[in-house]
This record gives sequence, C-alpha cells and structure tokens, in this order.
Amino acid sequence: MRTGRHLMFRTLYSRLALTLFVLLCLVGVILIQLIGHASTLYQQEVAQKLNRELAGHIVAEQPLIQNREINHQALDHLFHQLMVINPSIELYLLDEQGVVIGYSAPEGKVRRTHVALEPVREFLDGNPRFPLKGDDPRNPGGRKVFSAARIAGRDGLQGYLYIVLGGEQYDHVVQMLGDSYILDSALVVLLIALVAALTGGLVVFSLQTRRLRVLGNVMRRYAGGGDDGGLAIRYPGNSNDEIDELGRQFNAMADKITAQIHELMKMDDLRREMVANISHDLRTPLTTMRGYLETLQLKRAELSLEDQQQYLQTALSHSQRLAGMVEELFELARLDSCESVVFSEPFSMCELVQDVTQKFVLRAREKSIQLNASLSPDAPLVYGDIAMMQRVLENLLENGLRHTPAGGTIRIGVDVDSGNIVVQVTDTGCGIPAEDVPRVFERFYQQDKNRSGNSSAGLGLAIVKRILELHGSIINVTSELEKGTTISFSIPARPVVINS
Repeated sequence: MRTGRHLMFRTLYSRLALTLFVLLCLVGVILIQLIGHASTLYQQEVAQKLNRELAGHIVAEQPLIQNREINHQALDHLFHQLMVINPSIELYLLDEQGVVIGYSAPEGKVRRTHVALEPVREFLDGNPRFPLKGDDPRNPGGRKVFSAARIAGRDGLQGYLYIVLGGEQYDHVVQMLGDSYILDSALVVLLIALVAALTGGLVVFSLQTRRLRVLGNVMRRYAGGGDDGGLAIRYPGNSNDEIDELGRQFNAMADKITAQIHELMKMDDLRREMVANISHDLRTPLTTMRGYLETLQLKRAELSLEDQQQYLQTALSHSQRLAGMVEELFELARLDSCESVVFSEPFSMCELVQDVTQKFVLRAREKSIQLNASLSPDAPLVYGDIAMMQRVLENLLENGLRHTPAGGTIRIGVDVDSGNIVVQVTDTGCGIPAEDVPRVFERFYQQDKNRSGNSSAGLGLAIVKRILELHGSIINVTSELEKGTTISFSIPARPVVINS
C-alpha cells in the first residue's frame, strides 16, 4: 500500500494536482468562515440601521422615568407590547452611570449590572460605523448591536433606554437558519466551485506538463540509445518559455556529448591502431636482438671473432633503435602534458637553422644528398623555446633525409612574411599520396604499410606538430608523388605564450 501511494505521487502532474486540491480545500474552509462572519455582520448592520430610531421613538411616546423615579406602569406596558410585537429585542433602563435599573427579562437572566456607556454615547453623539456593538447584560463577555436613546427631564439627563436588537431568542433563530439553509447552500456552492476549479486546474496542468513529459521521453531515449538513432534525437521546442529553454539547453548538451562520444570512438580506433603499431615496432627490434644474442650464446664457439662482433653490433643497433623509440614516446607524453611554452626567449631562427644544418651535412654527404640553406638576412628575432625549435628542425631534416633518395636535394629556408618568420623544408623525395597528406602527423603513421625494415617509429612529425602547437603555429604540408614534399610553418616575431 505504501509503495502504491509512493508511485501515485511520484510524477509532477500528480503532485501539482494534490497541491491544487489541498489549496482549494483550504480556500473553501476560509471562504465558509468569511462568508459566515460577513453574513452575521451584514444581518447585524441591517438590524441596527432599521431600528436606529426605535429607542428614540419609545422614549418620546412613553415617560419611562419621571423625577428620577421609574414609571413601572408605563415600563410594564411597554415591555408587554414589545414582547408581543418583536420578542427578539430586550429592553434595559440605565441610569446616568450605565447601571441597569430596569429590564424586560425573567429573574436571573441578567448577569451584568452595568453597561459601558462609551458605545452608547458614540451611537447618540457621533456618526457611528455600523454594526456598532455594546455590552450584553445577559452575557458577561458578550456584545450585541443595540439602539439607545437619552431619557431627559426637567432636571436634565434622567438615564438611557438601551435596547438589545438581537437577544437570546434571535440567536437561536439565526443558528437554526444557518444550520438548515445558509450553511448547506454555501457548502453546495463551494463544492461545485471546488470541483470546477479542480477540473480546470487539472486540464491546465496536463497541458503545461505535456511538454515536460515530451522532454523527459526525449532524455530517456537519448540516455538509452547507444546507436546513432538514439543519440540523434532532440527536443522539438519552438517557443521561448522556460520549458523550451530547458529543451534547448538539453539539445546543446546532447550535441556536445554526441560529439565527444564520436571523438572517443575515433580516439579508441586510433588507440587500437597505436597499440598495434607500438607492439609491432617494439617487437621487431626485440625479436632481432633476442635472435642474435641467442645465436651468439648457443654458437659462440663456432663463430669467428668477426661474426661475433657483427652479431653484437647488430644487437646494439637494434637496442639503440629501441631506446630512441622509447625516448620519443616519453618526449611526446611530456609535450602532451604541457599547456604552454615553458621557456620563452628571443633567438635568431637563421642562426638556429644554420647550426642544425651543419649537424646534418655529413650525413647528407654520406647519402649523396645535397643539403642547402637559404637564410634571409632581414629576419628578426623570434620568441619561443629554442630547444624545442631545435628539435623541430632536427626532426624535419631527419624526415627529409629518410625519404630522399641518393642524388636528391633538401633545401631549408627562412623568410619573412608579414612580420612572421616562415621556415620551409623542401625535399625531392618520393612524395606523399594526396589521401595520406592529412595523416602524416598522426602518431605511428608510416607511409610504408608493412613497416618492415623501417627504423622510424612514426613519432617525429607528431612531436613537430605538438611543439608548434605550443608555440601557436600551424604546420602545412604540400607534396607530389615522385617530385617531393614541402613542410612549412611560421613563428610570430613577437613574444607570445599560447595555451594548448
């Protein structure tokens, strides 16, 4: 049972309906109290206004007090007439201080011997706001509407005639009328109004929460949709209220999440490819080293010193290749953790290019490759990490030497363009297919698909791209098959610190 109630009021619509019902019930109870109180005040006001001059007319017709003595004969006759005409009123004679000196009531009914005169004087002297209530002699704590008049004689004020317009009998009649008709009618009217308001409110709430239900269904389908059909669903709102604003925010969030999911899927594919490439590149030198060392261990006595030296040299070269590959991996990981250029200082790009070129002259000569440098004498200083930029130039020349055949040419140039230092490395190598140009900076990418006999791990250009990103530069590649490749980048000739 508890679970059923919990499920019943779980939705926003059911909670709003319950809240509306409770509020309407509270409003109905308050309205009944207000209507009853207002009805009583209205009846009292009407009675007091209709009988405002009653006491005055009685005093003018009957000498109730003469020479400060009560005219009992006139008083008894008056009491008898009024009881026949209107038994709901009660008459009291008051002296100058408000003391009750005569009344039309059975013995023991009058419990108050003094009536406050302030309301009486306000009734007689001013312009009172009705209903105006005075003391009820029959009820020590009660107050009733009244009519009053001064009783004057030759010696001045003799006392007051004080008429309570709604006596005990009147109260009983009003109570019976209220119980039998007024309250029942009010309850019926209130019940009809409550049902009408509740029905209208439920209809309005249903219309207003319908779009929330639509948004909730869209969110559930999006959260449960692992395929593109679920991820592509969006909220179709077209107004400017809060619900549609929430829907637009959800759509924006869903677009970002979907893009991130696709990016993660792409990165996962790259990760798988990277793991496969790393496994291949690490396994090749390790397998070769292990083979030569095992052969050297097993057949050491059969091998000549020259063969042993050759085996050791081969294992050493593969270990050096493996160490270089691991060093590049650590370097790339370190660059990925950087957010900006750590050591930024002014330096001459021309001097740096010249120094790096000199390091590769001998290697180029050994491979019968011509290495030329073209430096602009007007190139200003640039700002950046000189060690990182040296690494960029070294990797670019390494890449050019690796892909340029004997008799080819590698040219590195430094020019000035719109205040930027432009560096170009051009080779006359085999070139890159057009479909592979966007991938040359991917990690572990190699144009040689089988990767056999290649000493490169495919990390050099990825390191170059990351370093240039930290310097706020973009690297560009143009290439033609069997004609060569040009790689260029530009560095601003002013101090900058660029976040990645």
